[in-house]
Amino acid sequence: MFLNFKQRFYIWLFFFFSFIFLIWLELFNLQVVSSKKIVSKAKLQFSMPKIILRGDIRDRNGSLLALDLVTYDIYNNVDKSKAIPEDKVIKLSKILRISQQNLIKKLNQRKNTKIFPEVSLDIMKKIKDSQIDFVHFEPRVSRIYPLNKMASHLLGYVNTDHIGQNGVEYSHEDLLTKISTKTTNKLYPQGNDIVLTIDSALQEYAEKELIEAIQKSRAERGSILVISPKTGEIFAWAVYPNYNPNFYYKEKSIKNWAITDIYQPGSTFKIVTISSALENMLIDENFTYFDTGSITVGKRILRNHNKTKPQNINLLELFKQSSNVASAHIGLSMPPEVFYNSIQKFMIGTRTKVDLPGESLGLLLNHKKWRTIDSATTGFGQGAVSVTPIQLACAVNAVANHGIWVQPHILKGTWDPEYNLINESPYQPIIEEVISPEVADYVSGLLKQSVKESVEAMAYIGGNVPGYEVAGKTGTAQKIRADGKGYLAGHTVASFIGYLPASDPKILTLVVVDDPKTGGGWGNTVCGPIFNNVAKMAAKRILEN
Repeated sequence: MFLNFKQRFYIWLFFFFSFIFLIWLELFNLQVVSSKKIVSKAKLQFSMPKIILRGDIRDRNGSLLALDLVTYDIYNNVDKSKAIPEDKVIKLSKILRISQQNLIKKLNQRKNTKIFPEVSLDIMKKIKDSQIDFVHFEPRVSRIYPLNKMASHLLGYVNTDHIGQNGVEYSHEDLLTKISTKTTNKLYPQGNDIVLTIDSALQEYAEKELIEAIQKSRAERGSILVISPKTGEIFAWAVYPNYNPNFYYKEKSIKNWAITDIYQPGSTFKIVTISSALENMLIDENFTYFDTGSITVGKRILRNHNKTKPQNINLLELFKQSSNVASAHIGLSMPPEVFYNSIQKFMIGTRTKVDLPGESLGLLLNHKKWRTIDSATTGFGQGAVSVTPIQLACAVNAVANHGIWVQPHILKGTWDPEYNLINESPYQPIIEEVISPEVADYVSGLLKQSVKESVEAMAYIGGNVPGYEVAGKTGTAQKIRADGKGYLAGHTVASFIGYLPASDPKILTLVVVDDPKTGGGWGNTVCGPIFNNVAKMAAKRILEN
Protein backbone atom coordinates (compact mmCIF):
# COMPACT_ATOMS: atom_id res chain seq x y z
CA MET A 1 0.00 0.00 0.00
CA PHE A 2 1.46 3.31 -1.06
CA LEU A 3 0.80 6.54 0.82
CA ASN A 4 0.34 9.67 -1.16
CA PHE A 5 2.20 12.84 -0.42
CA LYS A 6 -0.53 14.36 1.77
CA GLN A 7 -0.78 11.24 3.97
CA ARG A 8 2.98 11.07 4.44
CA PHE A 9 3.04 14.76 5.35
CA TYR A 10 0.43 14.34 8.12
CA ILE A 11 2.25 11.31 9.56
CA TRP A 12 5.51 13.24 9.64
CA LEU A 13 3.72 16.20 11.22
CA PHE A 14 2.25 13.92 13.93
CA PHE A 15 5.63 12.54 14.93
CA PHE A 16 7.16 16.01 14.90
CA PHE A 17 4.58 17.50 17.28
CA SER A 18 4.67 14.36 19.44
CA PHE A 19 8.41 14.85 19.84
CA ILE A 20 7.94 18.53 20.66
CA PHE A 21 5.25 17.61 23.20
CA LEU A 22 7.48 15.07 24.94
CA ILE A 23 10.28 17.65 25.21
CA TRP A 24 7.84 20.19 26.66
CA LEU A 25 6.52 17.60 29.09
CA GLU A 26 10.02 16.82 30.36
CA LEU A 27 10.83 20.52 30.69
CA PHE A 28 7.60 21.04 32.64
CA ASN A 29 8.56 18.18 34.94
CA LEU A 30 12.07 19.55 35.48
CA GLN A 31 11.12 23.20 35.92
CA VAL A 32 7.83 22.90 37.80
CA VAL A 33 7.06 19.47 39.24
CA SER A 34 10.57 18.45 40.35
CA SER A 35 12.26 21.85 40.50
CA LYS A 36 12.62 22.08 44.30
CA LYS A 37 14.12 18.62 44.55
CA ILE A 38 16.58 19.25 41.73
CA VAL A 39 17.66 22.63 43.08
CA SER A 40 18.18 21.07 46.52
CA LYS A 41 20.38 18.32 45.06
CA ALA A 42 22.30 20.82 42.96
CA LYS A 43 23.03 22.97 46.00
CA LEU A 44 24.15 19.92 47.92
CA GLN A 45 26.51 18.84 45.13
CA PHE A 46 27.84 22.37 44.77
CA SER A 47 28.64 22.61 48.48
CA MET A 48 30.45 19.27 48.64
CA PRO A 49 34.15 20.11 48.64
CA LYS A 50 36.74 17.99 46.92
CA ILE A 51 38.67 16.52 49.80
CA ILE A 52 42.42 16.12 49.37
CA LEU A 53 44.24 15.67 52.65
CA ARG A 54 47.65 17.14 53.37
CA GLY A 55 50.30 14.64 54.33
CA ASP A 56 51.20 14.08 57.98
CA ILE A 57 54.33 15.68 59.43
CA ARG A 58 56.46 13.53 61.74
CA ASP A 59 59.76 13.86 63.54
CA ARG A 60 62.84 11.72 62.83
CA ASN A 61 61.51 8.98 65.15
CA GLY A 62 57.99 8.89 63.73
CA SER A 63 56.27 11.05 66.36
CA LEU A 64 53.26 12.84 64.89
CA LEU A 65 53.59 16.63 64.66
CA ALA A 66 50.77 17.58 62.27
CA LEU A 67 47.85 15.78 60.61
CA ASP A 68 44.59 16.41 58.77
CA LEU A 69 41.44 15.40 60.62
CA VAL A 70 38.19 14.89 58.68
CA THR A 71 34.90 15.49 60.48
CA TYR A 72 31.37 15.80 59.13
CA ASP A 73 28.78 18.54 59.54
CA ILE A 74 25.21 17.19 59.59
CA TYR A 75 22.51 19.02 57.60
CA ASN A 76 18.76 18.39 57.55
CA ASN A 77 17.22 17.19 54.28
CA VAL A 78 14.21 19.40 53.50
CA ASP A 79 12.78 17.01 50.92
CA LYS A 80 12.48 14.20 53.46
CA SER A 81 11.60 16.15 56.60
CA LYS A 82 7.80 16.07 56.15
CA ALA A 83 7.28 12.50 57.30
CA ILE A 84 10.11 11.50 59.59
CA PRO A 85 9.57 8.22 61.45
CA GLU A 86 9.54 8.77 65.19
CA ASP A 87 11.78 5.78 65.87
CA LYS A 88 14.43 7.24 63.57
CA VAL A 89 14.28 10.58 65.39
CA ILE A 90 14.76 8.78 68.71
CA LYS A 91 17.67 6.83 67.26
CA LEU A 92 19.37 9.96 65.87
CA SER A 93 18.89 11.91 69.11
CA LYS A 94 20.64 9.11 71.02
CA ILE A 95 23.52 8.94 68.55
CA LEU A 96 24.03 12.73 68.66
CA ARG A 97 23.19 12.96 72.38
CA ILE A 98 20.75 15.83 71.99
CA SER A 99 17.10 16.06 73.06
CA GLN A 100 14.39 14.89 70.69
CA GLN A 101 12.61 18.24 70.99
CA ASN A 102 15.71 20.16 69.96
CA LEU A 103 16.42 17.71 67.12
CA ILE A 104 12.86 17.91 65.72
CA LYS A 105 13.06 21.70 65.79
CA LYS A 106 16.28 21.60 63.75
CA LEU A 107 14.95 19.01 61.31
CA ASN A 108 11.76 20.98 60.60
CA GLN A 109 13.57 24.05 59.28
CA ARG A 110 12.56 24.99 55.75
CA LYS A 111 16.12 25.29 54.47
CA ASN A 112 18.95 22.83 54.39
CA THR A 113 20.62 23.90 57.63
CA LYS A 114 23.52 22.61 59.68
CA ILE A 115 22.00 20.82 62.65
CA PHE A 116 25.15 19.35 64.19
CA PRO A 117 28.82 20.19 63.61
CA GLU A 118 31.95 18.07 63.24
CA VAL A 119 30.95 14.49 64.02
CA SER A 120 33.48 11.71 63.58
CA LEU A 121 33.55 9.12 60.79
CA ASP A 122 32.29 6.52 63.28
CA ILE A 123 29.24 8.64 64.16
CA MET A 124 28.50 9.25 60.49
CA LYS A 125 28.66 5.50 59.80
CA LYS A 126 26.30 4.79 62.73
CA ILE A 127 23.77 7.23 61.28
CA LYS A 128 24.03 5.73 57.80
CA ASP A 129 23.85 2.16 59.13
CA SER A 130 20.63 3.15 60.93
CA GLN A 131 19.15 4.04 57.50
CA ILE A 132 18.47 7.60 58.58
CA ASP A 133 18.02 9.35 55.26
CA PHE A 134 16.53 12.67 56.34
CA VAL A 135 19.98 14.17 56.98
CA HIS A 136 23.07 14.52 54.81
CA PHE A 137 26.74 15.12 55.54
CA GLU A 138 29.39 17.58 54.46
CA PRO A 139 33.03 16.73 55.20
CA ARG A 140 35.24 19.29 56.92
CA VAL A 141 39.04 19.10 57.08
CA SER A 142 41.01 20.57 59.98
CA ARG A 143 44.78 20.71 60.39
CA ILE A 144 45.71 19.52 63.87
CA TYR A 145 48.97 20.11 65.73
CA PRO A 146 48.79 17.65 68.64
CA LEU A 147 51.79 19.08 70.49
CA ASN A 148 50.36 22.62 70.40
CA LYS A 149 53.15 25.23 70.66
CA MET A 150 56.04 22.82 70.25
CA ALA A 151 58.12 23.50 67.12
CA SER A 152 55.50 26.01 65.96
CA HIS A 153 57.97 28.12 63.97
CA LEU A 154 59.36 25.04 62.25
CA LEU A 155 55.95 23.59 61.40
CA GLY A 156 54.04 26.75 60.45
CA TYR A 157 50.26 26.48 59.98
CA VAL A 158 47.56 26.38 57.27
CA ASN A 159 45.09 29.18 56.52
CA THR A 160 41.32 28.94 56.04
CA ASP A 161 41.89 27.73 52.46
CA HIS A 162 44.03 24.89 53.83
CA ILE A 163 47.17 26.33 52.25
CA GLY A 164 50.46 26.22 54.13
CA GLN A 165 51.73 29.37 55.78
CA ASN A 166 55.14 29.67 57.46
CA GLY A 167 57.45 26.81 58.35
CA VAL A 168 57.52 23.51 56.48
CA GLU A 169 53.79 23.78 55.83
CA TYR A 170 54.74 26.55 53.40
CA SER A 171 58.20 25.49 52.20
CA HIS A 172 57.15 21.89 51.52
CA GLU A 173 53.60 22.57 50.32
CA ASP A 174 54.44 20.69 47.10
CA LEU A 175 55.28 17.44 48.90
CA LEU A 176 52.47 17.67 51.44
CA THR A 177 49.81 18.19 48.77
CA LYS A 178 51.14 15.95 45.98
CA ILE A 179 48.88 12.89 46.12
CA SER A 180 50.83 9.87 47.25
CA THR A 181 50.44 6.58 45.37
CA LYS A 182 50.60 4.88 48.77
CA THR A 183 47.22 6.32 49.88
CA THR A 184 44.95 5.12 47.07
CA ASN A 185 43.18 2.71 49.42
CA LYS A 186 42.17 5.47 51.83
CA LEU A 187 38.78 7.18 52.00
CA TYR A 188 40.26 10.41 50.66
CA PRO A 189 43.40 11.01 48.58
CA GLN A 190 46.29 12.30 50.67
CA GLY A 191 49.60 14.04 50.07
CA ASN A 192 52.97 12.64 51.05
CA ASP A 193 53.73 12.10 54.73
CA ILE A 194 57.01 13.88 55.44
CA VAL A 195 59.57 13.36 58.18
CA LEU A 196 61.62 16.16 59.68
CA THR A 197 65.15 16.02 61.02
CA ILE A 198 64.12 17.18 64.49
CA ASP A 199 63.88 14.99 67.57
CA SER A 200 60.65 15.85 69.41
CA ALA A 201 62.01 15.03 72.86
CA LEU A 202 65.06 17.24 72.31
CA GLN A 203 62.91 19.98 70.76
CA GLU A 204 60.56 19.96 73.74
CA TYR A 205 63.45 20.03 76.19
CA ALA A 206 65.17 22.91 74.37
CA GLU A 207 61.96 24.94 74.38
CA LYS A 208 61.47 24.32 78.09
CA GLU A 209 65.05 25.40 78.86
CA LEU A 210 64.66 28.50 76.70
CA ILE A 211 61.38 29.60 78.26
CA GLU A 212 62.78 29.17 81.78
CA ALA A 213 65.92 31.14 80.84
CA ILE A 214 63.91 33.96 79.26
CA GLN A 215 61.70 34.24 82.32
CA LYS A 216 64.66 34.07 84.73
CA SER A 217 66.72 36.67 82.86
CA ARG A 218 63.69 38.82 81.93
CA ALA A 219 64.93 38.85 78.35
CA GLU A 220 62.94 39.88 75.28
CA ARG A 221 63.42 36.75 73.21
CA GLY A 222 65.76 33.86 72.56
CA SER A 223 66.67 30.92 70.36
CA ILE A 224 68.42 27.55 70.67
CA LEU A 225 69.67 25.74 67.60
CA VAL A 226 71.02 22.16 67.59
CA ILE A 227 72.48 21.03 64.26
CA SER A 228 74.72 18.36 62.74
CA PRO A 229 78.03 19.81 61.45
CA LYS A 230 78.44 16.86 59.07
CA THR A 231 74.98 16.67 57.46
CA GLY A 232 73.31 20.02 58.19
CA GLU A 233 70.36 18.24 59.82
CA ILE A 234 68.57 20.41 62.36
CA PHE A 235 67.93 18.32 65.48
CA ALA A 236 66.11 21.09 67.36
CA TRP A 237 65.37 24.77 66.92
CA ALA A 238 63.61 26.50 69.77
CA VAL A 239 62.34 30.05 69.31
CA TYR A 240 60.74 32.33 71.89
CA PRO A 241 58.18 33.90 71.73
CA ASN A 242 56.36 30.93 70.20
CA TYR A 243 52.69 30.42 69.31
CA ASN A 244 50.02 27.76 68.94
CA PRO A 245 49.46 26.93 65.25
CA ASN A 246 46.04 25.44 66.09
CA PHE A 247 44.91 28.98 66.94
CA TYR A 248 47.32 31.10 64.87
CA TYR A 249 44.59 33.69 64.25
CA LYS A 250 44.51 34.50 67.97
CA GLU A 251 48.25 35.13 68.25
CA LYS A 252 49.80 38.59 68.37
CA SER A 253 53.05 37.53 66.76
CA ILE A 254 53.91 34.47 64.66
CA LYS A 255 57.20 35.75 63.23
CA ASN A 256 60.23 33.48 63.47
CA TRP A 257 62.62 36.25 64.49
CA ALA A 258 65.53 33.78 64.60
CA ILE A 259 65.48 33.54 60.82
CA THR A 260 64.18 36.99 59.86
CA ASP A 261 65.99 39.33 62.29
CA ILE A 262 69.70 39.97 62.66
CA TYR A 263 71.99 40.73 65.58
CA GLN A 264 75.67 41.41 66.01
CA PRO A 265 77.30 38.14 67.11
CA GLY A 266 79.99 39.60 69.35
CA SER A 267 82.80 37.35 70.52
CA THR A 268 81.47 34.15 68.93
CA PHE A 269 82.52 35.78 65.65
CA LYS A 270 86.16 35.69 66.76
CA ILE A 271 86.11 32.09 65.52
CA VAL A 272 85.57 33.41 61.97
CA THR A 273 88.13 36.21 62.41
CA ILE A 274 90.95 33.94 63.61
CA SER A 275 90.13 31.27 61.00
CA SER A 276 90.20 33.89 58.23
CA ALA A 277 93.54 35.35 59.31
CA LEU A 278 95.11 31.89 59.56
CA GLU A 279 93.69 30.82 56.19
CA ASN A 280 95.09 33.94 54.52
CA MET A 281 98.43 33.38 56.31
CA LEU A 282 98.38 36.85 57.84
CA ILE A 283 99.00 35.21 61.21
CA ASP A 284 100.28 31.76 62.09
CA GLU A 285 100.15 29.32 64.99
CA ASN A 286 102.97 31.20 66.73
CA PHE A 287 101.02 34.46 66.81
CA THR A 288 101.47 36.58 69.95
CA TYR A 289 100.28 40.06 70.78
CA PHE A 290 101.03 42.42 73.64
CA ASP A 291 97.56 43.25 74.94
CA THR A 292 97.56 46.46 76.99
CA GLY A 293 93.79 46.28 77.52
CA SER A 294 92.98 48.90 74.89
CA ILE A 295 93.73 49.86 71.31
CA THR A 296 93.36 53.25 69.62
CA VAL A 297 91.84 53.28 66.15
CA GLY A 298 91.63 56.80 64.76
CA LYS A 299 89.78 58.80 67.40
CA ARG A 300 88.23 55.72 68.98
CA ILE A 301 89.57 53.69 71.90
CA LEU A 302 88.52 50.03 71.97
CA ARG A 303 88.79 48.12 75.23
CA ASN A 304 88.46 44.59 76.51
CA HIS A 305 85.27 43.71 78.33
CA ASN A 306 87.20 43.12 81.55
CA LYS A 307 90.24 44.86 82.96
CA THR A 308 93.41 42.82 82.64
CA LYS A 309 97.02 43.73 83.22
CA PRO A 310 99.16 44.31 80.10
CA GLN A 311 100.38 40.93 78.90
CA ASN A 312 101.64 39.00 75.95
CA ILE A 313 98.91 36.62 74.71
CA ASN A 314 98.76 33.88 72.10
CA LEU A 315 95.71 32.60 70.18
CA LEU A 316 94.69 30.24 72.97
CA GLU A 317 94.71 33.08 75.50
CA LEU A 318 92.86 35.28 73.00
CA PHE A 319 89.98 32.81 73.06
CA LYS A 320 90.18 32.14 76.81
CA GLN A 321 90.19 35.83 77.73
CA SER A 322 88.02 36.77 74.74
CA SER A 323 90.34 39.66 73.97
CA ASN A 324 88.61 42.35 71.91
CA VAL A 325 91.87 44.22 71.58
CA ALA A 326 93.82 41.30 70.09
CA SER A 327 90.89 40.45 67.82
CA ALA A 328 90.69 44.06 66.63
CA HIS A 329 94.43 43.97 65.92
CA ILE A 330 93.98 40.82 63.80
CA GLY A 331 91.03 42.39 61.99
CA LEU A 332 93.19 45.41 61.18
CA SER A 333 96.02 43.16 59.95
CA MET A 334 93.81 41.91 57.10
CA PRO A 335 93.16 44.22 54.13
CA PRO A 336 89.40 45.03 54.13
CA GLU A 337 88.81 43.20 50.85
CA VAL A 338 90.58 40.07 52.11
CA PHE A 339 88.69 40.08 55.42
CA TYR A 340 85.40 40.74 53.62
CA ASN A 341 85.94 37.92 51.11
CA SER A 342 86.85 35.49 53.87
CA ILE A 343 83.70 36.34 55.83
CA GLN A 344 81.67 35.88 52.65
CA LYS A 345 83.14 32.39 52.19
CA PHE A 346 81.55 31.48 55.54
CA MET A 347 78.21 32.46 53.92
CA ILE A 348 77.80 35.49 56.16
CA GLY A 349 75.67 38.08 54.35
CA THR A 350 74.15 35.25 52.28
CA ARG A 351 71.06 33.15 52.87
CA THR A 352 71.89 29.63 54.03
CA LYS A 353 68.87 28.45 51.98
CA VAL A 354 67.57 26.44 54.89
CA ASP A 355 64.20 25.01 53.85
CA LEU A 356 62.17 27.46 55.93
CA PRO A 357 60.58 30.66 54.58
CA GLY A 358 61.49 34.27 55.38
CA GLU A 359 65.25 33.90 55.79
CA SER A 360 67.20 37.15 56.02
CA LEU A 361 70.40 37.81 54.11
CA GLY A 362 72.07 38.97 57.29
CA LEU A 363 74.28 42.02 56.90
CA LEU A 364 77.82 42.35 55.66
CA LEU A 365 78.72 45.88 54.64
CA ASN A 366 80.69 46.04 51.40
CA HIS A 367 84.40 46.40 52.11
CA LYS A 368 84.55 49.53 49.93
CA LYS A 369 82.44 51.29 52.55
CA TRP A 370 84.51 50.12 55.51
CA ARG A 371 86.27 52.65 57.66
CA THR A 372 89.37 51.66 59.59
CA ILE A 373 87.26 51.27 62.72
CA ASP A 374 85.06 48.74 60.91
CA SER A 375 88.00 46.40 60.30
CA ALA A 376 88.77 46.54 64.02
CA THR A 377 85.24 46.14 65.42
CA THR A 378 84.27 43.47 62.89
CA GLY A 379 87.23 41.50 64.28
CA PHE A 380 85.25 40.96 67.49
CA GLY A 381 81.81 40.59 65.91
CA GLN A 382 80.40 44.08 65.76
CA GLY A 383 81.14 46.77 63.18
CA ALA A 384 80.23 45.77 59.60
CA VAL A 385 78.59 42.43 60.34
CA SER A 386 75.23 41.19 61.66
CA VAL A 387 73.90 37.65 61.44
CA THR A 388 70.92 35.40 61.98
CA PRO A 389 71.39 32.48 64.39
CA ILE A 390 71.30 29.96 61.54
CA GLN A 391 74.04 31.87 59.65
CA LEU A 392 76.37 31.88 62.64
CA ALA A 393 75.66 28.24 63.46
CA CYS A 394 76.50 27.19 59.88
CA ALA A 395 79.67 29.32 59.83
CA VAL A 396 81.00 27.69 63.01
CA ASN A 397 79.73 24.34 61.70
CA ALA A 398 82.29 24.71 58.90
CA VAL A 399 85.11 24.93 61.45
CA ALA A 400 83.72 21.91 63.31
CA ASN A 401 83.39 20.00 60.02
CA HIS A 402 87.07 20.28 59.05
CA GLY A 403 86.50 23.38 56.90
CA ILE A 404 83.40 22.18 55.02
CA TRP A 405 80.27 24.38 55.09
CA VAL A 406 77.07 22.33 54.75
CA GLN A 407 73.65 23.73 53.91
CA PRO A 408 71.21 23.24 56.82
CA HIS A 409 67.87 21.51 56.30
CA ILE A 410 64.78 20.48 58.22
CA LEU A 411 63.32 17.89 55.80
CA LYS A 412 64.65 14.34 56.18
CA GLY A 413 62.43 12.56 53.66
CA THR A 414 59.01 10.96 53.14
CA TRP A 415 57.35 7.97 54.83
CA ASP A 416 55.37 4.99 53.60
CA PRO A 417 52.13 3.89 55.35
CA GLU A 418 54.17 1.77 57.81
CA TYR A 419 56.29 4.85 58.68
CA ASN A 420 59.48 3.63 57.09
CA LEU A 421 61.71 6.24 55.49
CA ILE A 422 61.32 5.55 51.77
CA ASN A 423 63.56 8.27 50.40
CA GLU A 424 65.94 10.83 51.71
CA SER A 425 65.29 14.54 51.24
CA PRO A 426 64.80 15.27 47.53
CA TYR A 427 66.95 18.37 47.91
CA GLN A 428 70.72 17.99 47.58
CA PRO A 429 72.46 20.17 50.18
CA ILE A 430 75.10 22.66 49.07
CA ILE A 431 78.57 21.74 50.33
CA GLU A 432 81.52 24.18 50.14
CA GLU A 433 85.07 24.15 51.51
CA VAL A 434 85.52 27.55 53.14
CA ILE A 435 88.86 26.99 54.92
CA SER A 436 91.45 24.25 54.80
CA PRO A 437 91.05 21.19 57.08
CA GLU A 438 94.35 22.08 58.77
CA VAL A 439 93.16 25.56 59.78
CA ALA A 440 89.73 24.29 60.85
CA ASP A 441 91.19 21.52 63.01
CA TYR A 442 93.73 23.87 64.57
CA VAL A 443 91.02 26.39 65.52
CA SER A 444 88.86 23.55 66.88
CA GLY A 445 91.81 22.48 69.04
CA LEU A 446 92.16 26.02 70.40
CA LEU A 447 88.44 26.19 71.21
CA LYS A 448 88.54 22.78 72.91
CA GLN A 449 91.56 23.69 75.03
CA SER A 450 90.08 27.10 75.83
CA VAL A 451 86.85 25.56 77.13
CA LYS A 452 88.70 22.83 79.06
CA GLU A 453 91.04 25.22 80.87
CA SER A 454 88.31 27.81 81.47
CA VAL A 455 85.90 25.24 82.95
CA GLU A 456 88.65 23.84 85.18
CA ALA A 457 89.48 27.35 86.35
CA MET A 458 85.75 28.04 86.80
CA ALA A 459 86.05 30.98 84.42
CA TYR A 460 83.55 29.34 82.05
CA ILE A 461 80.15 27.94 82.95
CA GLY A 462 79.34 26.90 79.38
CA GLY A 463 81.06 23.86 77.88
CA ASN A 464 80.79 21.63 80.93
CA VAL A 465 79.12 18.51 79.50
CA PRO A 466 80.14 15.40 81.50
CA GLY A 467 81.63 12.67 79.34
CA TYR A 468 82.41 14.93 76.39
CA GLU A 469 85.11 17.38 75.37
CA VAL A 470 83.52 20.57 74.05
CA ALA A 471 84.93 23.17 71.67
CA GLY A 472 83.14 26.46 72.15
CA LYS A 473 83.03 30.20 72.61
CA THR A 474 81.01 32.73 74.57
CA GLY A 475 79.57 35.86 73.02
CA THR A 476 78.35 39.16 74.46
CA ALA A 477 77.53 41.92 72.00
CA GLN A 478 76.20 45.40 72.57
CA LYS A 479 72.65 45.75 71.33
CA ILE A 480 72.12 48.10 68.39
CA ARG A 481 69.61 50.93 68.74
CA ALA A 482 66.33 50.52 66.81
CA ASP A 483 67.31 53.38 64.48
CA GLY A 484 70.68 51.72 63.80
CA LYS A 485 72.62 54.67 65.19
CA GLY A 486 74.92 53.42 67.92
CA TYR A 487 74.29 51.05 70.80
CA LEU A 488 71.93 50.86 73.76
CA ALA A 489 73.88 51.34 76.96
CA GLY A 490 73.59 48.35 79.30
CA HIS A 491 71.75 46.18 76.77
CA THR A 492 73.35 43.08 75.26
CA VAL A 493 72.73 40.02 73.12
CA ALA A 494 74.23 37.05 74.97
CA SER A 495 75.25 33.79 73.31
CA PHE A 496 77.25 30.58 73.60
CA ILE A 497 78.18 28.28 70.73
CA GLY A 498 79.89 24.91 71.04
CA TYR A 499 80.20 21.47 69.51
CA LEU A 500 80.96 17.94 70.66
CA PRO A 501 82.71 15.55 70.71
CA ALA A 502 85.41 18.13 70.01
CA SER A 503 87.68 15.66 68.16
CA ASP A 504 84.91 14.46 65.81
CA PRO A 505 81.92 16.81 66.16
CA LYS A 506 78.44 15.39 65.65
CA ILE A 507 76.37 18.05 67.42
CA LEU A 508 76.64 21.84 67.45
CA THR A 509 74.49 23.93 69.80
CA LEU A 510 73.96 27.69 69.66
CA VAL A 511 72.13 29.59 72.40
CA VAL A 512 71.13 33.24 71.86
CA VAL A 513 69.30 35.36 74.46
CA ASP A 514 68.30 38.88 73.46
CA ASP A 515 68.59 41.60 76.11
CA PRO A 516 68.90 39.63 79.38
CA LYS A 517 68.51 41.71 82.55
CA THR A 518 70.39 39.33 84.86
CA GLY A 519 73.78 37.61 84.94
CA GLY A 520 75.44 40.82 83.83
CA GLY A 521 74.06 40.15 80.35
CA TRP A 522 77.07 37.92 79.64
CA GLY A 523 77.00 34.99 77.23
CA ASN A 524 78.84 32.83 79.76
CA THR A 525 76.55 33.39 82.74
CA VAL A 526 73.24 33.69 80.86
CA CYS A 527 73.69 31.16 78.05
CA GLY A 528 76.37 28.84 79.45
CA PRO A 529 74.01 26.85 81.74
CA ILE A 530 71.43 26.52 78.95
CA PHE A 531 74.09 25.24 76.56
CA ASN A 532 75.26 22.63 79.08
CA ASN A 533 71.76 21.26 79.69
CA VAL A 534 70.69 21.20 76.03
CA ALA A 535 74.02 19.78 74.80
CA LYS A 536 73.78 17.01 77.43
CA MET A 537 70.25 16.15 76.30
CA ALA A 538 71.30 16.31 72.63
CA ALA A 539 74.15 13.87 73.26
CA LYS A 540 71.75 11.49 75.00
CA ARG A 541 69.12 11.67 72.24
CA ILE A 542 71.36 11.77 69.16
CA LEU A 543 74.66 10.12 70.08
CA GLU A 544 73.69 7.55 72.69
CA ASN A 545 70.44 6.24 71.15
